[in-house]
Amino acid sequence: MGRRERKKQAVREKICQETVELIRLHGIEGTTIEDICERADIAKKTFYNYYPSRHDLLIQICQSDLLLRTRLNVEGALANCNGLEACLKYIFNEMQSNIAQADRLEREMIDYMIINLSNNRTQSANQLNFMNDCFRTLYENNLDDLKPGLDTGFCAEITVGMINAMMVNWLNDESYDIAANYDRLLKFMLDSMLK
Repeated sequence: MGRRERKKQAVREKICQETVELIRLHGIEGTTIEDICERADIAKKTFYNYYPSRHDLLIQICQSDLLLRTRLNVEGALANCNGLEACLKYIFNEMQSNIAQADRLEREMIDYMIINLSNNRTQSANQLNFMNDCFRTLYENNLDDLKPGLDTGFCAEITVGMINAMMVNWLNDESYDIAANYDRLLKFMLDSMLK
């Protein structure tokens, strides 16, 4: 990466870092482009050189943090576990740990990302494809453990769909016991997908 690209990357990272801090202080709705520019010490024109809108910045932040976590969980399972059952237990344990530690900032970011799944078909498709690809990789690397006739793409879609549905319920219902439902989902997957 050349000097100019390094400078651009540094500005992009500064904008993202300061935006996250503003969200932590004021929430997503209370964070404006003007606040971001002031905190990152950039002109509004500079902001628009990097991001077409506040929404695009927020989606990038959400995706880079939350979707990256999905990839890291799957990669961690593949690197540290032997067999699909152990991999799924590892991933669900990590998800439960993340949910247990989720603060207001993380809940807002998850909520923003899920809400916007229905607002922009391209972004929705990209997010879902990313998650599906992560889980497809998991299933492809453990193909011998799947019941005959199960397709890795289908298994990935079912997994992602169920996880997303639980996240929506968790965000919208204070009494929703996501940890217990993760345990139920894991048992269902082990019973229905593994030989």
